[in-house]
Amino acid sequence: MESRGKKDNLKRMILDMAHKEIENSVSQKGAKKYFEGNVDKIIKENIKMLNQGIGMNRVYSKILKSGSNQDNIHLVAKNIKKEELFKSKNELVKFARYLGINVNMKNSYNQVLRKVSNHIYSNRSVYAKKYMYYRHGNEEYILEPEKIKNDLIESYKSKTREDMGSIAKLLDIKVEEEDGAEDIRKKVINYIIKEKLSKRSK
Repeated sequence: MESRGKKDNLKRMILDMAHKEIENSVSQKGAKKYFEGNVDKIIKENIKMLNQGIGMNRVYSKILKSGSNQDNIHLVAKNIKKEELFKSKNELVKFARYLGINVNMKNSYNQVLRKVSNHIYSNRSVYAKKYMYYRHGNEEYILEPEKIKNDLIESYKSKTREDMGSIAKLLDIKVEEEDGAEDIRKKVINYIIKEKLSKRSK
């Protein structure tokens, strides 16, 4: 079982990444509060997407994460061969192409396996950072902290845009489809300043 400490480590990592990305944001305090209040929800949404997604995506991440912990190419290959999905050369070729490896159906199963194993072993430091184990209920998942961080920030931006859009609507300020939250905020501020200046000049 994965400990509560490991779950907290994942959340802390995602929050640190998200906070770092909005360091130069005007509303850092509001963003941080939103991140801390919604990180669990975004993690659960990512788990839901994994459950609803194609099974091979879970197998891919499992192989890449476990491969990043192996001491040699032989053990990486052994892990791949253990997976039911990769008993088929077709599926192994698909996986190789997913990883950006140049293979074709003329290559033998062992040639493809060797190329895939070599690629994973050579990039194990990348995959070790990209994926993280996470236990939810009785299931263990392999999640991508970077993806969750991006989803969290996008969720915040979307909510902030909606909030600023509502304020703009109340003030009868025209908002363009491509305007982000910051663009709308500037329009609202400019509107308020103009209103105050016009009242003073009367």
